[in-house]
Amino acid sequence: MALISPRIVEQQYGITVTQLRRWRRLGIGPEYFQFTSRTVCYSEEYLHDWLLDPDNAEFTHTRRVETVDRYAQKVPSQS
Repeated sequence: MALISPRIVEQQYGITVTQLRRWRRLGIGPEYFQFTSRTVCYSEEYLHDWLLDPDNAEFTHTRRVETVDRYAQKVPSQS
């Protein structure tokens, strides 16, 4: 499982660090790991799944989904 920082999420998926923080505070958004009070990481696989889930469509937009689709083509299937 690859863990990535909120900055990397912002660079790769276009979701700002501020938006990720807001989602964490509201209890929505992709699952994350908090190692210390200031250290948060996201699993690339969990982030990918969350972005593709139709139930989360209101939080995402087309550009992010296209980015996720490109990522999915690079990652081998987990089956």
